[in-house]
Amino acid sequence: MAADLSSAASAQHRGGRRTLQVARCALCGIELPLALLVPDGGHACADLRWYCQDAQACTQRWTSRRAAERQRSP
Repeated sequence: MAADLSSAASAQHRGGRRTLQVARCALCGIELPLALLVPDGGHACADLRWYCQDAQACTQRWTSRRAAERQRSP
């Protein structure tokens, strides 16, 4: 899974303001600014994944999402 940077990730200035770079967490799927995420890998890696810095909240989101998916499955 390559780095999942949102289209809002441009560093262009809009109306005098710089937009934040955001990415999606590889575990829980939440989209957060890069300052709140930790990269797995580096610039030399072809497969860069982002993970939430707040591991406890990420785990709660990830496990609750998985539980909801299991309840929907027959």
